This record gives sequence, C-alpha cells and structure tokens, in this order.
Amino acid sequence: MTDTVITQHLKAQAVDRPPKKKESPISLAITPWLNSLPSTLLDLLKQNTGASTLEEVQQNLVGSAPKRWVVYEPMVLLPSGSFTSEPWPSVLTSLSTFQKEDLWTSILDQLSPPKAPLTHLAINEGIPLFQSDQQEENILRSPTGLHPLHGSFGSPTSPSFPSSLWVSTKQNSLTQTWAPLHTMFSRGNIKEKARLLSFHSTIPLGSPPLHPHRYLPPATLNNSYAIDLYAGIGYFVFSYARLGLKVLCWELNPWSVEGLRRGALANKFTVRVITTPEDLGRPTKELIAGAEEQIIVFQEDNRHAACRIAELGEEEKPKVRHVNCGFLPTSEPVWKDSFDILVQGFAAPSPSSKQEGGWLHLHENVGVKDIETRKAQIQGLFDGWCSESQDATLKANVEHVEMVKTYAPDVWHVVFDVYVSSSITN
Repeated sequence: MTDTVITQHLKAQAVDRPPKKKESPISLAITPWLNSLPSTLLDLLKQNTGASTLEEVQQNLVGSAPKRWVVYEPMVLLPSGSFTSEPWPSVLTSLSTFQKEDLWTSILDQLSPPKAPLTHLAINEGIPLFQSDQQEENILRSPTGLHPLHGSFGSPTSPSFPSSLWVSTKQNSLTQTWAPLHTMFSRGNIKEKARLLSFHSTIPLGSPPLHPHRYLPPATLNNSYAIDLYAGIGYFVFSYARLGLKVLCWELNPWSVEGLRRGALANKFTVRVITTPEDLGRPTKELIAGAEEQIIVFQEDNRHAACRIAELGEEEKPKVRHVNCGFLPTSEPVWKDSFDILVQGFAAPSPSSKQEGGWLHLHENVGVKDIETRKAQIQGLFDGWCSESQDATLKANVEHVEMVKTYAPDVWHVVFDVYVSSSITN
C-alpha cells in the first residue's frame, strides 16, 4: 500500500469514527468527588447500591445525574426530580453534611464561568396552585417547592429583602430580578415579551399590514400608558417601558414588587412603589399627577385599579394603550375592569386627552381544540359589554390569538388580543 493510499485510508477512518461525546460538567464533577471519599465509605456505597465495583457505582451515579440546568446568576437551578433516581437516594443518605457540600461545590465549580463564580445550587419544583397545608389558592404563586442544596437563600422563618438571595437573568436585553425562595420566574414568557416589544413596529416593507392601527410612532407612545394588573417582577412591564410607555402596575406579592423595583433600576427605568397604607389611602390624583417616574407600582389588590382610574378627572385620565392581564390559569376575573379602564378614556372632552383605542391582552390556559370556541365566547362577552355602553359606536374585536407555550398536554398558554375602539374618537 503506497503512502498516498495509506493516508487516504487513515482519513477515511477518521471521518467514519463517531465524534467523542462531550462529557457533562456535572459528570466531570462527580468522578473526582467520588474518588475523594474514604475507602470505608466507598465500600458502604457499593453495598447500599448493590454494585460490585467502584466503577459500577460511578457509572450508575453519572447515568442518573441531571443532564440539564439553568443559570440565573449566581444560582444554578436543576430540573425537578434531580438526584431522586437510584442510586442517588441511597448514596446521599450515606453521606455526611460535609461530604454532600463537597459534591454541590464541585458541581458549581464545574459549571462556573472563569470570572463569575456560581455560588448557589437548588432543585426546581412546579409552582403549586394551592397552598400545601390547605386548599386555599396560592394567589401569590410562591415557589414553595424550591429545594435549596447549597448557599444561603435567606431565612425561611424571618425573611427580609437584604438577607435573601436575589438572582437575575436577561431576556430580550432586559434584566429580570427576583428572590427564588419567594418569587417564581417563568422563562417561557420570553416569546410574549418579544412580541410586545415589536407590537408597534413600523409597517413591513412590501406587504400590507395585518393590523394597521397597531403601528404607532414613538412620540405617540411616549404620551401613553400601559396598565399591568398582574405585574409580578415586571415580566411585561419592562417591555412596555422599553417602548416608551408609562406603566401603572398592580401587584400583591411584596417580594415580586421588590424584584420589579430592582429590575426597573437595573434597566435604567425610573420607578416608584406605593406600598404603605397611608400612601395607598391617598387620592390617586395625588399619587400619579405630575409623576416623573416611568413606572408606578401599587402594592395592592388589582380590584382597586379601575376605581383608581375612575376617580381621576376627565382631563387627568391616562391615555391607556394596553391593559395586560397576565395570570394563569385564567385572568377572566379582571376582564370587565380592564375593559372599563379603556372605555373611560373614550369620554374625555378634549381631543388632546381623548382615548384613541387600545388593547387588552387576556392570558388563559386553553385546550388546543377549544381555542376558536373560546375566542368566540370572549368576542360575545365583549360585544355584550359594548352594547351596554352609552356610546353606540363602541366596539371590541378579538383580533389575534397568540399561542405562547404549552402548559400541559394539548393545553396552551394563549393570549387573546382584544382591540377596543370608538368611531367617535377614531
């Protein structure tokens, strides 16, 4: 065989050989940690797991270790069910606290980027709809199932903002901040956040716009408001603020309000939180008239929102472009209030303060086969409210249904965009 033929044969072998599978950082952490354990403990682990060799113990541990994770600096969040498959339960019950800490720190070291060490490790669990000790709804959507493994997340008995762990991530160039022991974070909303950011974009070249009334110049948006009735940590609030809108927010959970405040400052938005009973008892006009802050947060039940807007004089009412109703499994309890908030602006006496049409974004979980039926039901609901108005030209149109993400098999988190307008003002 000539040199040329040999070279070609070797190249063919190299091409045919499957690429070496890259080992998971968590797997890379497990092997040296396991080798560092005392021989007596290793013998016990073999006995407890039914393995005949240490290599078999290692293979079983690596094979059942979590393969996915999410980084929310400075925390690593492992998926639900991590370390619950055998032999992990048998191994972990055999370890001392220090030996488990060595495992968790080894995993964090492997996952940490060079200049930003990750310091906290936890296992994620689903957000329960009901409190675990009673059948009351978990209205605040508190992450009661979060399982911290390493690092101080704050005191569970006497929590405080300064002593709790706060983490952050960036989506669509906007920072979100929250305390994982007290507040949920839904990364699946990134698509809906991006959609809102482009909601009023310029008309696409070469094609007629599907909804021409959506395309508004920045100057118009800068003189308008968005209302978020379930503000949370600012999921959609920051998208509206980035568009130039002023945002009035309602949120009950004090931990979410603090996360919203911190996130607003991280994104360079001005923000004011109205939280004390004394301030919440003041007339709304005193609280928002002439306000310089772009984001104002009312830490109270959103049932007060429509009343607060209604108590403003006709010349003082904000020109509302959006009302966001982002709550699952359904936000229907606030739909009538959100409709009233928009309609109040149509009666303004002067053109400069008159409402010019706006959108309600109604979040709900819907079976995929039921989406069109539900859309028709919502259209009928709003048609009924319009017919009760003194403005005979008032109309509402469910102009779009956005499928955000799957919530369960054949169930989608959807957003119904309802455009409300009056021919008197348009």
